[in-house]
Amino acid sequence: MINRRNTTTTALFAALFVLAATMSPAGACGGFFCQQLPVDQVGERIVFTVNDDDTVSSLIEISYFGEADDFSWILPIAEPIAADDVAVPDEGELVFDELHRLTDVSIVAPDPSKCVIEFLEEDFAFRTTDSDDAMEDGGVEVFASGEVGPFGFDVIGAENPAALTDWLRDNNYNVDSSMEPLIDLYVEEEFSFIAMRLLDGETAESIQPVEITYPGTTPMIPLRLTAVAAQPAMPIYVWIFGDHQSVPENFEHFEIKTEELTFSPFGFNDYNQLIGTRADAVGGRGFITEFAGPSDSLAFADPYLVQKADEQPYMTRLTTVIDPEEMKVDPTFVFDEGAEDVSNVRNARSIDGLYDCERELAAAGSFGPSDALDAEVINAQLRAGTFEGYDNLSDDARMDRGRSFDDTDTDTDTDTDTDVADEVALADDSNDRGLSAGLAALLGGLGLLLLVGVAFGAYAFGRRDTA
Repeated sequence: MINRRNTTTTALFAALFVLAATMSPAGACGGFFCQQLPVDQVGERIVFTVNDDDTVSSLIEISYFGEADDFSWILPIAEPIAADDVAVPDEGELVFDELHRLTDVSIVAPDPSKCVIEFLEEDFAFRTTDSDDAMEDGGVEVFASGEVGPFGFDVIGAENPAALTDWLRDNNYNVDSSMEPLIDLYVEEEFSFIAMRLLDGETAESIQPVEITYPGTTPMIPLRLTAVAAQPAMPIYVWIFGDHQSVPENFEHFEIKTEELTFSPFGFNDYNQLIGTRADAVGGRGFITEFAGPSDSLAFADPYLVQKADEQPYMTRLTTVIDPEEMKVDPTFVFDEGAEDVSNVRNARSIDGLYDCERELAAAGSFGPSDALDAEVINAQLRAGTFEGYDNLSDDARMDRGRSFDDTDTDTDTDTDTDVADEVALADDSNDRGLSAGLAALLGGLGLLLLVGVAFGAYAFGRRDTA
């Protein structure tokens, strides 16, 4: 029998999510293997439910484009599970669409400023096997096998990673050589695996989200495996149902204040870009909470989500953007009983100075301890916000943010120097204008004299001819 570690943490790998609104469709296998090579993964969506019986359920979206015979999906789990722990919910593919609709961040743009109005006017007039009787095959232990929905699956483990890889290939699971080092890593850490493939007669269109329930209380995503097929700046969306708000345990928990957003004259904003910037500032190891509140505050219609909301009183949505080279640690999530609710609606209507034309010369300020970020790390990367660092901004920087500085500023020497410089500039400008006017008058006078001379000469010449 394999020596499995005693842990409450279970690793789950979520497959591809194609962002219909922002990305063109692309094929993906994510952490599972297909067509002999992993296909680029452009996003990841997963729903965790921490159950009252010390188990975690995870609904994983799988999107795949290719031949049915080439489809294989393999993910690491901390402990073996039974066939009854694998399910394909009815209409599970609609769950993620509804979650996005209800929890995507909605931002109300500020009222148009003077420069915005001028700009617009100018430019636009299962089958089970008991674990006690588990079959050992070449050093590989098969804990469970079964069929669910369009899938056939096996729950397996091994102390020898080479034996496990050989078993997968012998049983028609596609495993590319580039994945072997990661399989070695998870085997060394005493993970088991669930492997899935499509049943005979099924097609790629048959693929549906899969729910897996396993022992544990701490959701975890094995990003190390994801890195093999991930694309740069890959978004990850995580929804967690539980007793309280869920927060990252081993990743940073950053924020984006509404005052930090910049809007175009058409009301578009840079919220998503700031998520990437904040995540980059911590090496990709950070999540932002985009919604956190009671489950019954959301009007769920999908039966799966209705059931989850009835079972657990609270739901959290966390998001990040991460590059493949940053996927070196598997994020885990815990509960924070004291965390305040987070609305997914941001109202910037009454905030001044957020349009890009109002702060063309935006300067970086000094950040305080807010946002769980190192001020020195992000000082040169992010715009000044209207929070702790605001007092450290120059007067020009404050004016660029559409805010007036304090006329009673104690730095009178600087104010005096500025006033003197302004007076000198005005005097120079006045002198320049006086010189230009004098030169123009002189040239005008000379022209007039020349005209009179020519007229007089013509008159005298005419008198002489007459005489």
